[in-house]
Amino acid sequence: MVSSTFSSDVAARRRTFAPLVTREGGRTVIWLDGEYDIATVLTVADTLADALSVDDNDVVVDLSGVTFISTATIDVLIRGQRSLKARDRNLTLRSPSRRASRVLELCGLTDLVEPG
Repeated sequence: MVSSTFSSDVAARRRTFAPLVTREGGRTVIWLDGEYDIATVLTVADTLADALSVDDNDVVVDLSGVTFISTATIDVLIRGQRSLKARDRNLTLRSPSRRASRVLELCGLTDLVEPG
């Protein structure tokens, strides 16, 4: 299992290659930055699983720093959303980059994006 970085320390995040995870009020925020494809899908899945198991917060995935996102990563997000929904919790996507927005649109997932 990949250890997520629960910190605002960007240097620590870059050393571990794990997405940054923070808290905003009653929500857990997972910050994705860079390219997310088949090589990183397990890291995203593990980070999301950790976030689901730590507390009862809703989860927000911030996509503002995403430069590439594959359907494998989209699948992980969909499975996370379904898992949270079964627990009466929510997963939303925030601030998708232009490229991430296009993939979400093609996959019919724009309804998961928070109004901005």
